[in-house]
Amino acid sequence: MSISPGGRLRRLLLYSHDTYGLGHLRRNLAIASEMLRTTKQLQVVLMSGSPVAPRFPMPRGLSLVSLPSVVKVAAEEYAAREGRVGFGIVSRARAAIMADVALRFQPDALLVDHAPQGMKGELLPTFELLRQCLPETRIVLGLRDVLDDPATVRCSWHAQGVLETLEQVYHRILVYGCQEILDVAAAYGIPARLRSRISYCGYVSRSSKPAEDRAVRDRGKLPEGPFVLGTAGGGEDGVAVLRATLRAAQALGAESLLVTGPLMHKEIRDELAAEAAASGRARVVEFVTDLQRVMACAAAIVTMGGYNTLCEAVASGVPTVVVPRTWPRREQAIRAGLFAERGLVRVVNPGDELAERLVLPLRAAMAQGGSRGTPIDLCGTQKVREALLDEVARPWTRRIVVPRQLRERESA
Repeated sequence: MSISPGGRLRRLLLYSHDTYGLGHLRRNLAIASEMLRTTKQLQVVLMSGSPVAPRFPMPRGLSLVSLPSVVKVAAEEYAAREGRVGFGIVSRARAAIMADVALRFQPDALLVDHAPQGMKGELLPTFELLRQCLPETRIVLGLRDVLDDPATVRCSWHAQGVLETLEQVYHRILVYGCQEILDVAAAYGIPARLRSRISYCGYVSRSSKPAEDRAVRDRGKLPEGPFVLGTAGGGEDGVAVLRATLRAAQALGAESLLVTGPLMHKEIRDELAAEAAASGRARVVEFVTDLQRVMACAAAIVTMGGYNTLCEAVASGVPTVVVPRTWPRREQAIRAGLFAERGLVRVVNPGDELAERLVLPLRAAMAQGGSRGTPIDLCGTQKVREALLDEVARPWTRRIVVPRQLRERESA
C-alpha cells in the first residue's frame, strides 16, 4: 500500500512497556505485522521490555530494541526482573535508551501502548525531547477499552496528571475496542475538548477466524479427538486456572492441552506437567507461537481474561470459558463480563473449588459446538493500520540536525 508520492521511507516507532504477561508485546507485534505486510514504504522499530520478546517470530522489517526488564509487583508498583539491580537504575536506563532511540530513529509517528506516560512516567523525557527536536513527530496512544474499574482509573489518572499529558502530548487516541461496549471517554473522564482525538478501532486480533489445519495438529502433536485447550497468557499467575482445567476436563473424560506460557516458574510448570502425565489424558507445553491456530482445533477453551487471548478465542469461534484475573487490576473481570453479556463467553470467577465449579460450564461449552452471541468488531488491526498510515504519511517540512552535545559525545 502506497503512503504518498516522493518515495521517502516513513518511520514508525512503537513503545511496549511489557511489565507483566505477554499482552502488550503480542498486540504490538500484531500491529507491526499488519503494517509491514501491507506497506512497503515503512520502517518500524519496537521498543519492548519483555524478557521473552526474542522468542516470538518477528515480522520481516521489524527492528526490536530490548529494554531492561521490570515486573509489576502491585498496582503501579514495579521491580527490576533481575533482582540484583535496583529499580531506579533500571528505570533510568530504560528512559535513556528510549530517548536515544527516538533521537536517532527520528520517527514520523510514535505509537505508545496502554500507558500514556510510560511505565512510572518513563516516556516523559522522550516526549520533551521530541517536542524540542522533532516537533512534527505525531504521537499516538493505543488504549485498551478496559483499563481497570473506571473509578480507579480516574483516581490514578488524576494523581499522575494523565489528562494533562493527553492534552499536551497526544495528537490522536486509538481505542482498541468498541464504543457501544465501553465508552472510554465517558468511563475515564476524558474531557469533551479531547474527544475529537479519539477513534474506536474495534478489537485487535491477529487474524480473522482460521480454518482448522491438519498440519497444526500434526506439528503441535495435538490430541486426535476433541480436547480442551487451557491457556494462561504469560503464565506468571496462571497455574490455578490450568490445574483446574486439567481436573475439570478429566472429570468430563476429555483430553486437555495446557499452554503454561513462558513466564511460569519452571518448578510450578514441572509440577503441573507431572499431574498431567499421571492423568494419562493431558499434556503440558510451555509455549506456542501461533496460539489462534491451536485454538481452532479445540472443542473448548478455558483461559484467563487477557485482552489478546480473549479476542483471539472469540475470533476462533470456539466456545470459551473465562476465569479472569481480579488482582492487581479488575480489567480482565470487567471485559469478560461485558463479553458474557453479549453471549460470547462464559465466566467462572477464580477462587476455592475452581475445578469443581468449572465442570458444568465446561461441559456446556463442549456441547455447544460453535460460537454464538452478538458479534463484535474484530477488525481492529486493520483499522489501526489505516489510522497509523494517516499519521506517518503527513509531510515533514524539515529534518532534525543531531544536537551538538550528542555529536561531541560520539566523537570523543
